[in-house]
Amino acid sequence: MSAPSPRVLTLSVLLLTGAAGIAIACGPDFPWQLLDRREVTLAETPANPFAWEAAHLVPAPTDTMKAVENRWATDDTRAKLRTDAETAGLPADAAALIAALRAAGDGDKAYALGEKLPAAVRLYTAAAVDYKAGRLDQAAARFQAILDLPAADGAPRAVWAAYMLGRVAAKREQADTAVAAFAKARALAQGGAPDPLGLGVASLGEEARIRLAQAGLSLVTTAETDDDTVAGSLPATLRLETTGPLDVAALSQAIGLYAQQAAHDSYNGVSSLNIIALHLLEHAEPLKAAITDPLVQRLLAAHVLAFEEDLPRQAKAWDASRHDPGETYKAPPAPHLAALSTALTEARIGDAGGPAPAAADQLAALAYRKGDYDLAGRLAAMRPGPLASWVLAKLALQKGDLMQAAKFYAQASAAFPAAGDGPQGGALSAAERGRLAGEGGTVALARGEYVAALDQLMPMADTYWGDVVHIAERVLTVDELKAYVDAKVPASVVAGWTQTVDNKQWPNTLLDTMGVGYKYDEEADRLRYQGAPLALRSLLARRLMRAGRGKEALAYYHNPAVAKDARAYLDARDDAGNAWWAASRARAWFQAAQLARMKGMEIMGTEGVPDEAALQGAYDAGIGQAMLPPAGAPYVTDGERKRFADSAPQPDQRFHYRFIATDAAEHAADQLPHTSQAYAATLCWAVTYAQDQRIATWTNDPATIEDPYWQSVVRRIIERDKQAQGRVAALYQRYLKTGPHQAWAAHFGRACPAPDFDAAAKEWWRAPARQAHRWIARNHRKALIGGAAVLAVLVAGTALLLVRRRRSPSAKGVS
Repeated sequence: MSAPSPRVLTLSVLLLTGAAGIAIACGPDFPWQLLDRREVTLAETPANPFAWEAAHLVPAPTDTMKAVENRWATDDTRAKLRTDAETAGLPADAAALIAALRAAGDGDKAYALGEKLPAAVRLYTAAAVDYKAGRLDQAAARFQAILDLPAADGAPRAVWAAYMLGRVAAKREQADTAVAAFAKARALAQGGAPDPLGLGVASLGEEARIRLAQAGLSLVTTAETDDDTVAGSLPATLRLETTGPLDVAALSQAIGLYAQQAAHDSYNGVSSLNIIALHLLEHAEPLKAAITDPLVQRLLAAHVLAFEEDLPRQAKAWDASRHDPGETYKAPPAPHLAALSTALTEARIGDAGGPAPAAADQLAALAYRKGDYDLAGRLAAMRPGPLASWVLAKLALQKGDLMQAAKFYAQASAAFPAAGDGPQGGALSAAERGRLAGEGGTVALARGEYVAALDQLMPMADTYWGDVVHIAERVLTVDELKAYVDAKVPASVVAGWTQTVDNKQWPNTLLDTMGVGYKYDEEADRLRYQGAPLALRSLLARRLMRAGRGKEALAYYHNPAVAKDARAYLDARDDAGNAWWAASRARAWFQAAQLARMKGMEIMGTEGVPDEAALQGAYDAGIGQAMLPPAGAPYVTDGERKRFADSAPQPDQRFHYRFIATDAAEHAADQLPHTSQAYAATLCWAVTYAQDQRIATWTNDPATIEDPYWQSVVRRIIERDKQAQGRVAALYQRYLKTGPHQAWAAHFGRACPAPDFDAAAKEWWRAPARQAHRWIARNHRKALIGGAAVLAVLVAGTALLLVRRRRSPSAKGVS
């Protein structure tokens, strides 16, 4: 069989997070949301990341050995790692002395120079010089001499020496001797001997290479270095070469050793397993020969699940996003799935009378991905467990049986933590456990079990906060949410709960007013929410405020400063409706306007769409749902649609509190005399707040946008901008027609002074007097006649009163 062409490993994050599609992202840097496309979410195949599966092919290690690897290491960083390890615990001048020994070029010379060094260090450094020079006999003798030292004297280099004896034997093709030496290195490391370079874990990979060679395969590097430490021999480019007939037993041993290495958090172990899986999946003959081995089955099933395209998911995603109804879905190639399926079929694995599959639940997931639902059901029944139950839930969804699906989701979730992280093939990674719970919540929502849906998603809020927000803010009624928060997240639970996000470590953190928020997870390449318990209480507070239940809201603000602003807003609104004097009402309305504009996000902003308090308003969408799928879409009930409509903020516009601020400022003007400075100033501020309602967009021509969704978004923005401009124009015209001239009005709406409400209060009395004075000045004759008439009336009235008083009987003596 010909050897495959060299393959460059570009695994990094791919190996660590490599499932074909574990959720749907809603935008740049936004967290995952399951509810964006529910039919896609619920059609996806369950699949752990390959690195997780690779580390769980064997039982979890019970020793304390650690892998010491840096796959991004340079020659300098590798050299520094070795130098730091070599000089640990030695005097300061030891580094220069060891460097001199290594430069000697001859083991004997090096040994002679090292008389000031501890015996084990002196022997090891001299042996390393011999090894590098190719004098393997001399090197082996000195490595062995270290192991022959008294335990205390030899301990600093004992693991190193045993490991290098294994490498010497491997070079000599003395397999049994090499295996024994590597086992010795691990025993010493497990016994507590110093192992700063992680050679105990590295020995697993070295021994696996020997087993690969016995299997007729060779895992080699294209630019292999041959240093005496693992730090110097980290492979960058790997390939498998066929060197003889395939020995399946030896191959299984190699896979087991690499799996042990991966279980110790070794990237090299994971990458080696990836190369073996690729080799088998791309070569029919060795695949056919090895497929009956249980470990091979589990490795290949995990690899295909992690890396092959998810056909049901891709098909449904296409159907959901296509623009041309005449287009048809073209499935991407899935050669590895096809190759594995062929091998399993030919070996009759899983068939009646055929060999029992070693990873029936994983194979059930593969059958589901392939679209063979009958086979998926049969395989899932062979190995009950969380993954099998999850597959059965998917099959129930395919039939439209939400009740049965909910049952299997609950069954899968109930399997934890008993299933643990063991090697039985039925355990799930933490991410997939969260996904399982999230899908269960999605099904509960589809069944109209709204509170239950929130309850199932809340434990996963750090990942699916947007989905929690949608249910809490737009689906549950205010009373349902309040009852849930009071029962599950009471004040007593969060009273001492604090969590600070390190903005120096995470420079792109978006903090909310509670000191918690999203932080970027580099490994997962997404944002994770911090502090969901506090955030849910704050969400409730703001929702109560929007519902006109502000006094109830005050107990749920976590930040005292926000609670203070909310109380001030409520007091202002109360005074605006109840103050006796009009100027006092105007002052209160203006205070409410200022608070709504400057503190509106914290006091009443929506956590999700349209205000996006969760993202500090940086985007107009991303957390929660901007709209529900069109009528007839699966997994959306009529009840959810009605609740979604009923719970929309008023107005249902981005930064809706700016509209409230504009209205409040105009209400302030309504209370004031038109001749006052305060009347002009409050209208000026109303214009400012109306201008703040405008939102820029990247184009004024939606027809140039191909995507219907973004086309509709731009149309809404343009329409809102027109409305805001109309509001600005109307307010300014009101000032021009009814307001007094003000010197500052040349910058109306851009530079507004503080309203003088005290002067406005006096204006109610001064204005009539000024108007009378101006009339008299223009109408002297009329004023004199009028004045005389008024005086005559007063005199006549006074005289009449006196006459009546004289004619009336005295009160004295009257009974």
